[in-house]
Amino acid sequence: MFMNTDYKIYLAPMEGVTDAPLRKILTKYGNFDSCTSEFIRVTDVPLPKKTLIKEVPELANSSKTDSGTLVRVQFLGDDAKAMLITAQRAVELGATYIDINFGCPSRFVHHSGSMLLKEPELLHDIVSTMRDGLDNSIKLSVKIRTGFADKSECKDIIQAIAVEGVEEIIIHARTRKDLYAKEALDWSVIADMHEYANNIPLVANGDIVCYDSFLRCVEQSLCSRFMIGRAALMIPNIGYVLKQEQQAYSNAQIIAVILEFFELLVELKFQTKSILDRTKQFFGYARINNTDMAAIFKEYCKMQDLTQAYNFLLKKAQVI
Repeated sequence: MFMNTDYKIYLAPMEGVTDAPLRKILTKYGNFDSCTSEFIRVTDVPLPKKTLIKEVPELANSSKTDSGTLVRVQFLGDDAKAMLITAQRAVELGATYIDINFGCPSRFVHHSGSMLLKEPELLHDIVSTMRDGLDNSIKLSVKIRTGFADKSECKDIIQAIAVEGVEEIIIHARTRKDLYAKEALDWSVIADMHEYANNIPLVANGDIVCYDSFLRCVEQSLCSRFMIGRAALMIPNIGYVLKQEQQAYSNAQIIAVILEFFELLVELKFQTKSILDRTKQFFGYARINNTDMAAIFKEYCKMQDLTQAYNFLLKKAQVI
């Protein structure tokens, strides 16, 4: 079994979930080495700076969350020039790390995201343009899947994006065709790609949801860097659990984190429905594989106003 005690754990971008307020909360407790913004869609027209500031307000804080966790600014698109100009504007605002998304499987992104995995030459052009056009001090990572229709495509994809100067290649261990099918996950594909990556470190991503699954991923992927998605809401101290073998948060501790998220959304003047929806969403992830939390989630879904919801969270955080 491949072992490396110097693991790096990253918080994955999740569209509609890990916006700036939640990044602030999760990076406070998760012991992440970095996090990534939700993808910012770039068409053939470079985005203005005001859009970038809205999407990644951490740019005003040297592209870090309040806990000091680096925020990678992620772009999705198929126009290399427009993406580069937008990335350069992000750098002018404070970005120090850019990520390119070739992994999103959504059918709504059209000729972007994992749809481009069918076109290795285009992948190479985008990555090369971005790397050549950014100062060497700006780090660049690339997120992919193991293929578009079949994992046999992974070698060609890796070789296309393994451009000198790329910092990391993040691999979700499914193809675009697989979407998120549980039975399709295959971390071993990543292990086979190290030799084609031009000495660029590979980051394993996909279904790392507890310490046991983490160990299986280490063994099968031969990686020492990992990206964590929904498990960050299931186990808010996940970085400490994986890197230092600490005990996962109790239900009371998890609810205390949700309560803090609730209070932050109130402070930021989110609408009542949005506050309730977002905290219910957090609970929805936290209840996965947690029978007790599932029962609490069912109760919380009945909450209709902020005072009722706040008092419910406060009580549960104190007495569980």
